[in-house]
Amino acid sequence: MFNFDSKSSAAADTSANDMSQLLALAARLSPISELNEANRLTICKSATVINMNRSTDIAANKEHRWFTYVLEGQVDVVNSKDKDDGESIASGADRANQPVLKEFTQHLAIKTKTTAQLVRFGRELFDILLNEQQKNATKVHDIRVSENDNLIFDSIVSAFEEKSISLPCQADIGQRIASLVSQGTMGIPELSRILASDPALTAHTLHEANKLASGGETTQTMRGAITRLGVESANQLGVKIPSEQKWQAANPVIEKHMANYQKRATLTAAICKVFAKSLPHLSDERAHLIGLMADAGELMILGHANNHPEQFADAEALHTSARNLREIVGMWLLSAWGFNENFIEAVESARDFYRNHTGEISYADLVTAALLTIESEMPEEENKSIPSVVNLLLPRKLQQAGIDLQNPKQILQEAAMELKELHQLLN
Repeated sequence: MFNFDSKSSAAADTSANDMSQLLALAARLSPISELNEANRLTICKSATVINMNRSTDIAANKEHRWFTYVLEGQVDVVNSKDKDDGESIASGADRANQPVLKEFTQHLAIKTKTTAQLVRFGRELFDILLNEQQKNATKVHDIRVSENDNLIFDSIVSAFEEKSISLPCQADIGQRIASLVSQGTMGIPELSRILASDPALTAHTLHEANKLASGGETTQTMRGAITRLGVESANQLGVKIPSEQKWQAANPVIEKHMANYQKRATLTAAICKVFAKSLPHLSDERAHLIGLMADAGELMILGHANNHPEQFADAEALHTSARNLREIVGMWLLSAWGFNENFIEAVESARDFYRNHTGEISYADLVTAALLTIESEMPEEENKSIPSVVNLLLPRKLQQAGIDLQNPKQILQEAAMELKELHQLLN
């Protein structure tokens, strides 16, 4: 039916016919069909296809992150505790339009007597897309993309397909981190701060930890990641990743943009940590990591733009591509790498400055507040795209918690103290 690789691979195949067939299928599947056409295209681009044979069993308790459907052939859902509680699902039948699994207990498994092909769609990405669709049911987002945007996006799609995703580390900090970590004399608190000092190193480390997640529990702190990986393995990653993912800008425009990105990411993380200390229901360590990862999509965009320096010799062209793509690429990346929904929500919502702020203050709210603070004092571009805090609802809500966004200098001073401690540790 679909001309995908036999291994699990991104569904954004080079064949337009394959994608059109997958989109047609998605329009029939429940609950994927609840997404509008644009969102179905987004989730189809990150879908994965699995080939099963007679020797392949898929445990239900490891499938909780996906909606999984029968694409070709037939599978059996078996219950090891109750042999009568099972069913067969064949492609083409009405039942095949429903997810194969309705429960995710350790007693259930998917099996096949011959061969079968399954397709998976990410649950977290589906929830994000559906929630946004419902919130903006009467709102249309019109983003005009350029040839440069398509060049970067196609390159990123290929990286997902080939499982060659990588994020570049800052060269100088990477060297210092590797040097400190290789000494092997730090405790977990110090090691966690070191590993969380660079966006790329943080992303790669949490990704490795999330691979070991059981029961759907993904880590939201660097200490949790180190505990799951083990101190020795975490130390090895701290040396390996900066060595393998060294950043070298191909032209001055890309170099400057990367420097601005790194400065913004680390400062956003520090500000989020400062804010969270005033909010008992939020963790300052989680807030730091979520702030650091909020623009992870931009880091990936810069890495791929660097492969085409002749197309990005103009600063505005690079800024435009980053603005257009960083949210969708960031959501795709963090979802694929098993990040918790708090991280994905921050990527998706942080720059929706005019959104309603109901319920408790969230991590995404902290990222929004951090971006507002940074832009008010250190705008990156002449044409500022971030509004004044006096025109927004969030600052009023934060004011009630003792956080005054109209005093950005004080906030930046407190964040600077956080960064000073880190710099002392790195040196």
